[in-house]
Amino acid sequence: MTSATEHPAPADKRAAVAAHVLRRPAVLYEQLRRQGGLVWSDSGGCWLVVGYEPARMVLRDERFRMPGADPTSEWGAGARHGDFVRSLLLSAEGADHDRMRRTLGPAFSPRAVRSRREAVEATIDRLLADIGPDGRFDGVAAISGRLPVAVVGDLVGVPGPERDHASELCRTISQGGGLVNGPATESAVRSALTALDELTVLVRQWLTEPTPGSVLAAIRAAAGTSLALSETETVANVFSLYLAGHDTSRNMISALLLRLATAPELLDGLRGGRLTAEAEVDRVLLTESPLTFTARVAVRDVEVAGQLIRRGDRLRVMLGAANHELVTTDQPAGPLAGVAFGEGRHVCLGAHVARLEGVALLTVLARRWSTVRVAGAPRWTPHFLHRGLERLPLEATWC
Repeated sequence: MTSATEHPAPADKRAAVAAHVLRRPAVLYEQLRRQGGLVWSDSGGCWLVVGYEPARMVLRDERFRMPGADPTSEWGAGARHGDFVRSLLLSAEGADHDRMRRTLGPAFSPRAVRSRREAVEATIDRLLADIGPDGRFDGVAAISGRLPVAVVGDLVGVPGPERDHASELCRTISQGGGLVNGPATESAVRSALTALDELTVLVRQWLTEPTPGSVLAAIRAAAGTSLALSETETVANVFSLYLAGHDTSRNMISALLLRLATAPELLDGLRGGRLTAEAEVDRVLLTESPLTFTARVAVRDVEVAGQLIRRGDRLRVMLGAANHELVTTDQPAGPLAGVAFGEGRHVCLGAHVARLEGVALLTVLARRWSTVRVAGAPRWTPHFLHRGLERLPLEATWC
């Protein structure tokens, strides 16, 4: 036991600081912002783009690109799955990016997304029906972990009985591709390659009779035209759309549930029309960015915020910190909650889907719940990139 006069070990201090940052990243964002719009990180070996305007510039400027796969890895050029990472919409550039976006984009247009609202609200009602009569439940397990799987499954065209398995495959690929927690172990890479092969077989099956209006239906319709996607491009984007729809939406929905449970006036305000679901969703996206940063690399020398960025320099665009600047300085956030969904050519294709999920959730909960409160200690995920909750005990009373 540590006495009152003893000091915690360095490892304990680091763990305590990390836990505090996960709970309240605004403290870190404010410290970084005091150092300027662009900060060099010795530990990360990269530039941290902290300011809102510098973040917008880097995200929009074609002199910055997504980092490619490690050329020595199984995902590098010339390897068996070397084209996979380059086929992701987020990584593709030039004509390939434009072609894939034109094929996939119509399913994510504001009009197409709005047409799904009734189905999304029906899904939320079904999830609420599974909550016991005492109103006690884990918000992550009961709602935020399940709603995005249903919504993105419908959108992409993944058959209902195969969605959980598809989720497992996508997560395994992500972990073994070093797309979540940095370089992967040999075992994780082998598992990822096996999962990718299995996902490829499934996608071939789903394409034989795709759900009308789904992403897979659009891909099949483009076959044989100038907008056709290769099999690798198809699998890569099914993977990325499915996984991104899970993680970012789950984190946003968890943050919405926590806000409802800690601000009891919100449900009454939504019911009475004094507050709008759209504004509350944007508030959470600004203050609790589900994706805290995204990576870029400079392909030429560029000056940003008075600093010379050399060709080959790596950058982390701190989306959460950039939005924190908007919140603390009362600047207008724009139609997509600042840079919560990125900006420029690689702005998130599913931004309108995520916002629809949040708006539909608040609309249904205002109709179904009279109160909701936190019924235990929330537990944050230990990863800073995808900031969200692993556990959120709640207790609701029904209207």
